[in-house]
Amino acid sequence: MTRRRLLAFGLVVAFVALAGCSSVFGSGGGDAAANASYDWETNGTNATINVTGGRYTAVYNVSNESTFPVFQRNELGQNQPLPVSALQFQYPNGTVVTPSESSGLNVTSERERAVINLPAKNGKVAFTASAQGKRLGTRTFVEGTYEVTIPKGMRVDYEPLARVSPGGYTADRTADDRVRLTWENVDSSSVVVRYYLQRDLYLFIAGAAVLVLVAAGGALYYLRQIKELERQRKDVGPDIDTGSVDDDDGPPGFG
Repeated sequence: MTRRRLLAFGLVVAFVALAGCSSVFGSGGGDAAANASYDWETNGTNATINVTGGRYTAVYNVSNESTFPVFQRNELGQNQPLPVSALQFQYPNGTVVTPSESSGLNVTSERERAVINLPAKNGKVAFTASAQGKRLGTRTFVEGTYEVTIPKGMRVDYEPLARVSPGGYTADRTADDRVRLTWENVDSSSVVVRYYLQRDLYLFIAGAAVLVLVAAGGALYYLRQIKELERQRKDVGPDIDTGSVDDDDGPPGFG
């Protein structure tokens, strides 16, 4: 009976995880009508992402598209809707609208993705989403040039503290001394940027130095132990050679 209950419970969990718009790790909903400020001057960049801590803002160029699907991977490695907030759309003439100002701008949630319905086929769509710790991970919803600006004080210079994928990017600094990463053409399925504070580097170096000292101390200790064992063996007495026949006088009677 216990095995049957466990099996039934497992089937229920699997069904919930695979169900339409929800998952065991939370729903894909977000407050699309929330307020946010976006920098629409993307200078020809297809995707502009600005990470400010626990969240990021994203502006995407859309061309001849009536919908804009967005999604993310959950802990099971499955696609699920990306919760987006503060949804806005900019027309080619510069006019910006929100869902409350345009009925054509809204979000519908499907089984594995959220679909942003656009009020026009050309323009720019912007939204806000959450970032996890000192890391940005996002699927590539458009092709072409990407630009990611990480929070002030963060660095991406040294691995393994930092990781930037895909490669082939350039890094510069903004006017407010933030690191900005630019890809001329992203053709991978995702963009991942893991960054660190300068103090994290110092802590990492200090920790590595401590490990080296501990390892050196351990090696020195064992070397001394080996030498002590060798000394003790010599102090016991000379080695006994049982294989020598130099002093053998032969059998009795042959002297």
